Amino acid sequence: MDLIIFSCRARINSFFRQKKMLRVLLLSLGIVGAAFYAWLFSFLLTKAHHGGINPGVQQVLQYANLFLLAIIILRGFFPAYIPKANIIQRIYPVKALQKFSTEFIVELVSPFYFILVNFLILLFLMSPEYTFLHLLQSMLVMLTAHVTLRSLQVFVERRMRWLSINFASAVVLASGFIALQARVPMYNASDEWLYLIVHLASLSSLIIANFFVEQAAAEPKRREVSYSSNARRSLGWRLFKNHKLAKQMILFGLVFKGFFLAVDAFSAYKTGTHIFDKNMVMWIFVGPMVIYTYVFNNAWGFYKNLWLSIERTSGNYVDFLKASLLPLRVPLMMDAVLTFLYVMLFNHQNALFIVAVYIGSVLLLTPFGIIVSIISPKAIKGGLFSFEAKSSYFYNFLGMALYAMLFLPLLHPILYLIYPVLIGMMFFALAAVLKEYPSYKYKLFETLFKTEA
Repeated sequence: MDLIIFSCRARINSFFRQKKMLRVLLLSLGIVGAAFYAWLFSFLLTKAHHGGINPGVQQVLQYANLFLLAIIILRGFFPAYIPKANIIQRIYPVKALQKFSTEFIVELVSPFYFILVNFLILLFLMSPEYTFLHLLQSMLVMLTAHVTLRSLQVFVERRMRWLSINFASAVVLASGFIALQARVPMYNASDEWLYLIVHLASLSSLIIANFFVEQAAAEPKRREVSYSSNARRSLGWRLFKNHKLAKQMILFGLVFKGFFLAVDAFSAYKTGTHIFDKNMVMWIFVGPMVIYTYVFNNAWGFYKNLWLSIERTSGNYVDFLKASLLPLRVPLMMDAVLTFLYVMLFNHQNALFIVAVYIGSVLLLTPFGIIVSIISPKAIKGGLFSFEAKSSYFYNFLGMALYAMLFLPLLHPILYLIYPVLIGMMFFALAAVLKEYPSYKYKLFETLFKTEA
């Protein structure tokens, strides 16, 4: 218990150790946002209770639980991958169960979950239709999403010993969880306490399965670089192949994007309608946004040796821009092929719009990524295999906001005129940053290299 209390205190202190005022402001904005969404769902529940809207009270509660489930899991992978917190290193003499329970509890001590709990409590206080039983059920949904995210992070970051007894135990327990959820889904609102007991048993099964998954996972592999003397292979391909961390993150981002494209394709095949038409936010996965938020909004953090080589040889702007584009070639080509196949096979009716958005996004996000890599570099630390995302979250969301403006022509075709304005402004900003590059390069060197000391 002392270890848990100590770790929780250390985690809370770490949140406000740097930029205290900014983080307090962001936490306050998060609480305000939680209050707004609580009011929104309370309004929907009241309307549904009086028959003012088509979905009933149970459906609105189901939407609230699904909202929790989706936002917790997607937060771990988008706009950038968030690695699993490794609070207690394996070299310390701490029992496996104690290590698991400590890390599980400490991970919940975060501003994100604090805001979600505020949302649930405020919804409980605002809406008479949202009972105490519904509040407890939503808490279980939140914990289930957290455990699911932890399990996915283990599979992403670690090699699994598939034939071990621990993995077999995890499979059995996970099967029990799936069987219970197939009969009684946790996100479906219920007014009976018996169902809460079933959900609690289901969550317990998933938590124990997560423990066995962690025990079945091996230590991460050390990064390896394979060299090739084949002159026919381009430098862009070698940069992609030899940087295992960047390669894995790019491939994971493409799989993440491909999943949503596959869901839309399946929906179009079965129902004849695209989910992109029902949910406009999903259009974000049509363009190459993922590879920028995962890697190329911090290109020099990943390819710092390439930057240093250019800086120490010529250092002129032309070579610098060429070097900035070199690592982008292969990932952008892979993303373009994936998008091309989706458009040709499943969404050719929107082909012109998608092509326009894709070309516009490349012209917009490429200079934006170069700018962010210069003015807000992040060091990628550690020699072990890690998916730790070091790109700036602020600039990632800013890039997403700019990218979202490319979809304004869906409202009216005349808004295509915003494309040259946005792209022109971005290239103007790139020219301004490059003009000040001699002052930024010292910060780049200090961030990328001196932090390793």
